[in-house]
Order: sequence, then structure tokens, then C-alpha cells
Amino acid sequence: MIDPSKYVAIDCEMVGLGPNGFESGLARCSIVDYSGTVIYDKFIKPDGKITDFRTPVSGIRPLDMDTALPYPIAREEVSTNFIQILKIIQGKIIVGHDPRSDFRVLKTDISNYAIRDTSSCKLLIMKARLKTDRRASLKSLCQNLLGKRIQDSHKGHSSVEDASAAMELFKLVDIMWEMHLREGRKVEIVNRFENRNRYQ
Repeated sequence: MIDPSKYVAIDCEMVGLGPNGFESGLARCSIVDYSGTVIYDKFIKPDGKITDFRTPVSGIRPLDMDTALPYPIAREEVSTNFIQILKIIQGKIIVGHDPRSDFRVLKTDISNYAIRDTSSCKLLIMKARLKTDRRASLKSLCQNLLGKRIQDSHKGHSSVEDASAAMELFKLVDIMWEMHLREGRKVEIVNRFENRNRYQ
């Protein structure tokens, strides 16, 4: 049986920092619960000067930063207006679509968390009839398994949409996924394009 209270899905949007905009900074974080209800969604001012808003992908615009929370507050401090990100995910099983970059911009070690990564879940990839030697895109999985199109807006991605989609996908195979893990059976595909542990 699945205990819905144990699960949350997270997605972050990043902007470019530094001279060439190559460094990623957290600009929005969205978290949904097992039912898909949004429990956190904030624009966040990253730690550093934004030099590339990456709007076609991130959906972040300059005006979004006008009322954004400063990064240190959003990440760690308690406020009367919100519950901080790290407290929400503490002790939870985290659903996400290749969430390594999300944890990097949160400056938090992903290996300290129980992760359910929909991008490399063999159960989902086989169900969607996609190639099993590489990660699947969120867009492809949603189109093949949920019959819905996401990330099609000219305004860029939405972290709420992506987090919700990852949770919907997880719920298609959640019981089987957890059973495989309890039995010590591999759930992740072997990605021939990656040579290192995904969560290191």
C-alpha cells in the first residue's frame, strides 16, 4: 500500500548567472503533494546577478523577480508567509524528473533523500514504449502515458506543471515501483550516456 502523505514532487526553474549566464541559479520552486495540490510555489531571487533569464525554457521574466523571495529566505528561514522548501521535503520521498539540477541549485545533497526519478524509471519507460538505454523526456512520457501535451507554451516551462506531471506519472506505477524497491529489484534503466552514479 502507498501512504500518500510520504510523497511530494518538486521542480525548479533556473536562470543564468555570471558573465556568460552559464551558472544556474534558482528562480522558482514548486512542490505538489501526492494528490497534485500545490503546497509551495514561489519565485526566488537567486544568489547572484542574473545575466540570462532563459525565458524560452525557464518561463522566468524580469518582472517575476520584482516580488521574488531572496534565496536564503526561501531556502532555509521560517517566515509567516510560507513554509521553507527544505522543511517541506524533509523526511519525504521526493518525486521528480531528473531532479539532480534541482538539488544542485538548492545547494542540498540529493543523496540524503529518497528519490523517485521518473526520467529513468524502467517501468514508465517500457510502458511508454521508449528506448530503455537513456533517460526519457517528461514531455514524451506525458504524451505517451497521460495523453497530454506539456511544455508547449511560448512562455516557457512551468515548474508547477512539471512537478504535477512527474507525480501523475509516478502514480501510474507507484505500487509496482515500491514493491520492486522492497524486493531489491532495479527500477532504474542503465543509461549508456552517463558514466557516473546519477545521484552523486
